[in-house]
Amino acid sequence: MSTFASETARTGLIAELRNLIAGFEASCSPLADKGSGPLVIASGARAMDAALPDGGLSSRALHEVRAASYGDMSASIGFAVAMAVRCAQVFPEAPVLWCESARTPFDMGGLYGPGLAAFGLDPARLILVTPASDTDLLWTMEEALRLGAFAVVIGEIDGRAKALTLTATRRLQLAAEEKARPALLLTGHASMGASAAATRWRVASAASSPVEGISGVVPFIGRARWQVQLEKCRGAQSGGAISKPEHAIDVEWHAGLQKFTDVSQAETRDLRLPPDLHLPDAMQAV
Repeated sequence: MSTFASETARTGLIAELRNLIAGFEASCSPLADKGSGPLVIASGARAMDAALPDGGLSSRALHEVRAASYGDMSASIGFAVAMAVRCAQVFPEAPVLWCESARTPFDMGGLYGPGLAAFGLDPARLILVTPASDTDLLWTMEEALRLGAFAVVIGEIDGRAKALTLTATRRLQLAAEEKARPALLLTGHASMGASAAATRWRVASAASSPVEGISGVVPFIGRARWQVQLEKCRGAQSGGAISKPEHAIDVEWHAGLQKFTDVSQAETRDLRLPPDLHLPDAMQAV
């Protein structure tokens, strides 16, 4: 059986997306017009934005997010959700499209509404689609970008997928440029070949921010944090501030402010467990 969806099925999918979009009254910022230059989506973290040519993510581009290892897959998805929230702020009336193939590429479970809400992404703004194959997932992302009605278009696909070619990523990049709407591609932990994406972020887990508990500071619960490295950035100077593993930075997601913030190196070192604090004690303090 062919892995390609029939033309009828594809037409039906786009018609369904159009009907869903109609209820959102999607808006488009004047800055996102073709002739107005790039629309920058700042992360809020100085180190992240300083590493990007325009001081933030371009809304006219495809951006890749990959996990540093298998154990960092969930962390990379959380990082992508936080980036989606930043995009949703720029296009406040537009829905967010998340594409996940019918055969889930990663065994990390599905999206969880209360978890998305805790990150600042209203589940009511999320449209989740499950194309039948990797090829159809990439096609759905491209067509959705060309609609120009989503705050961001996100797709989960294994970085080793045969469908994920340079041509496929170039088509996504061109579609993002056409309507000035960003796309995020989550590629798991496996390395991939050539890509037309404007940026590629390598994401690893980091100890969350400490909070005050009944028995003192509990260092492994609190705001989400990640260690990020900008592996690729079109237009950036070579050897940029966070382009090498040894220069990776820690960033924190502040859900209340809906932005990333910087984590100092000193604070990162302080997040080690005190010698007299054991896991059961910390759990009882929550």
